[in-house]
Order: sequence, then structure tokens, then C-alpha cells
Amino acid sequence: MTISFKPTETTNAPIVALHSSASNGGQWGQLAADLEGRFEVHAFDLPGYGSAPLVGDFTQKGAAVSAIPVIREIEAIGRAVHLVGHSNGGGVAIKIALMRPDLVKSLTVYEPATFHFLKHGDSVSRQLFSQIQLLSGVVTAAAADGDAAAGMRHFLDFWNEQGFWDALPVPAQTRFAQQIVSIMTDFANGFAESWTLKDLSSLEVPTLVMTGLESPEITQHVSVAIAKALPNARIALLPELGHMAPVFQPKWTNSRILEHVASAERPVLNISWPEREAA
Repeated sequence: MTISFKPTETTNAPIVALHSSASNGGQWGQLAADLEGRFEVHAFDLPGYGSAPLVGDFTQKGAAVSAIPVIREIEAIGRAVHLVGHSNGGGVAIKIALMRPDLVKSLTVYEPATFHFLKHGDSVSRQLFSQIQLLSGVVTAAAADGDAAAGMRHFLDFWNEQGFWDALPVPAQTRFAQQIVSIMTDFANGFAESWTLKDLSSLEVPTLVMTGLESPEITQHVSVAIAKALPNARIALLPELGHMAPVFQPKWTNSRILEHVASAERPVLNISWPEREAA
């Protein structure tokens, strides 16, 4: 499913929003409603998700598998876009910006799932990388044992909170269990990525990196590292929000997205204070 939310009137560059793993383009419905009349929002189903997913380019490696089909969609739009991504979608968004910076007017990412560079970092980074490798291994082992539900229980509880899976109705558990192959593919593509933090230093696009202070340590760590590496980035540390805030608490993230894309759309070049007049 590709969702295009078109306002009645706008000259602003459109937004392309990329969803997290185990989700689809519909997660950006509230963003489209919040920005109606200001920005056109295109929310594509990434490969492996939704009712009409983009077709992955498996001649590529890493995040480019999903980035290439999104690039084709942006080219079809015919102009540079404000690129927004959450989790796996954030990792894909960064890859698009590295591959085709000419297509990206601004970049906004919420806890991008880009873990590959941690294995070359300090002891804390390497420990966190081992943690995400373990989660991936648990998911893969459960799938190999024919128990997709057990794998998805670990996956969703990690990114949300312990007990999240048990609180889901059975039909929702069934739908999530059916996505386990796509989850494993996302992990594999993420681990196969090769860009370094140094590579980000050449990316001049205005960027907002968001992270929730109730999120897993690894996502906070990655978000801060990426924000530091990008030369034109700001970071927002959001209290009381977790990894899935763009889905479950969008009012807090959507306002940040609007502020960033609006400032990139019409940057203030010169600011002057009015002169004081004598009373």
C-alpha cells in the first residue's frame, strides 16, 4: 500500500515518510492529518510490508535493497523531498541521503535502526552491538524452530516493554508472527550496511535526530552518535517517550517533524531586532 495524502493547496516540497519494521505506511496517517494543507505526505510500504510493498532491489546490499525502490519513487515525484524515517525506515532514509543527497531537502529520523557501525566502536558500542545481534539470533532461531510467535514476542517486547506481546489480541499476534521473515531480512540488511560515521560528515542536509529517553539504550546511543557525526544536525531528547512513539504518541513527534521541515522549507537567513526608540 502506498498512501499519498494530498492537501488542497501547497507549494512546499513533499514529505516522504518511511515506517519502522513490523509496520506499514499507514503509521503516518496522523502525520498527514496534522500537516494537511501544508505538506503533501507520501508514505510507502517498504519491501516485505503492507498490502502493496515496494519491490526490493536484491542486486544491492544492506539498506540499499530498500533505498533503491524509494529513490525511484522520489524521482517519479520530480523534486527533492523532506525525508522522514522511523527505526528501520530511519536507516533507509539515511542510506537514501548518502546515495542521493540531491533528492533530499531535509532529513528527520526517529531512532534510526543503524547498528552496523557499533561493532567498530568503543567497548560500550561493541557491547550494544552484541545485544542487538542476540535479539536477531533469537528471532532467527525461533523462525527456524517453526515458532514465529516466540520470535516476535522477543522482538516486540524489546522495542516496547516486557509484556507488550501478551497484551495484544490474538489476531494482532497472528499478523505480527506472519512478518517474521521480513524482520529477519531487515536485520540482515542492516548488519550488511557498510557506511561509517565518518561518511556522514559529507552529508550537509539539514537533519533532525530524535530519540526517546524511555527507549532501549542502544537506540539512544546510535541516535546521539549519528547526530554528532552529521555536520548540520540537531538532536531532540524526548522525555517519557519510547522507541515506538511515532506510532503510539505521534503528537509529540509530529510537532517536531513540522518544525524541522518548515524551517528547512523556508530558512530564516537574516534576523534583526527592531531598534529601540526613546520613550
